[in-house]
Amino acid sequence: MRTRLIIGTLGIAAVFAGGLTLLLARQGPDAVVLDFETGNFSGWRTFKLLHPYSGRIVTDIVRRGRYAARFELRAGDNMPEDRGGGVRAELKDDYNAPLGKDYWYSFSTYIPNNFPLRKPNCVIAQWHGEHDDGEESRSPVLAHRYAGGDLIIDIRYSSTKIQHANDGTRKTLHEEKNFRRGVWHDFLYHVVWSPDDNGRVEGWLDGRQVIDYRGPVGYNDDEGPYFKFGLYHHDGPDPYVIYHDEYRRGPRRADVEPPA
Repeated sequence: MRTRLIIGTLGIAAVFAGGLTLLLARQGPDAVVLDFETGNFSGWRTFKLLHPYSGRIVTDIVRRGRYAARFELRAGDNMPEDRGGGVRAELKDDYNAPLGKDYWYSFSTYIPNNFPLRKPNCVIAQWHGEHDDGEESRSPVLAHRYAGGDLIIDIRYSSTKIQHANDGTRKTLHEEKNFRRGVWHDFLYHVVWSPDDNGRVEGWLDGRQVIDYRGPVGYNDDEGPYFKFGLYHHDGPDPYVIYHDEYRRGPRRADVEPPA
């Protein structure tokens, strides 16, 4: 069953100086629609937003419906270490996808025309592994990176059970040169998360299939990865601004396809 909000369990909200973190239990429905049509961030389980400008709901640039999310990252927006660290402005769907099973995702991204064309990559969407006890934080298992005007989609994988500052093998699945700005782009994914050869990634960009990969994807963790989008990593004096909308996930393709 698909649901629009993940509010079925009791949550705990905590306010910190310089930002808001919302933490909820990590269990929830297998299929959700988080399209901001509530006019707020309802359903997103963790907000990594330091300032009022870091993330807000807007009505001027939307993919569908009335609302979308705008993210802004400026130099020095360093998240405290007890909240994950790093220079970031992100929303996290704190749901661990099942390992070894078919799972689907869709979302839309808008990069403004004035987004800085700097070469160090900025991660604009990612699936991150849930590290086991004794492991260091690692690179995303599947990531959208934007650098110098290009979109790079890559994966990481490793069959090692406990990794110590080891990101495993990196593989680029798709690179889109001169990725068009000033328009919405729609992404659709079919993934089987597995560090073994039975893994799979199929990806569509604006209705065109650009990824058809079979092989390991992800780490040998006890739990599957979770999804985040927004902005991660800033290098330069100018602010980065991006928009995301229409996030869906579920075990079937029908769960993530938007209305006609």
